[in-house]
Amino acid sequence: MFGLSFGELAIIAILALLLLGPDRLPDAAKTLAKGLKELRRATEDLKEQIGTELNVVEDVKRTVTGALTGALDAAAEPSAPLPPRAPPPPAAVDNVPGLEAALIEPSGPVEPAPPLPTGSEPR
Repeated sequence: MFGLSFGELAIIAILALLLLGPDRLPDAAKTLAKGLKELRRATEDLKEQIGTELNVVEDVKRTVTGALTGALDAAAEPSAPLPPRAPPPPAAVDNVPGLEAALIEPSGPVEPAPPLPTGSEPR
């Protein structure tokens, strides 16, 4: 038990008897036993909860893997060719936002943009 030998347990029992006395020793033993029982119960609950969570994760993995495999199988199968598309409608002011502003001609002369600096010139 806890890697303790019988001699070590006997020394602990004698020290507990000397420190607590014969009147309070049974109550202390009951309290210690209850504490150990609660600790064991909490440990078992934690193990059960972790096991449940791991099972949920495994189920999600299987579901996702199955869905991906099914999607890949469906994509690998030859499908019927798509019907030809109709040509898009011509661009007009009513179906292209901002087209009216883009078609306005500038009123004055347009100045050319300044040349971009090259790497050899200092700034």
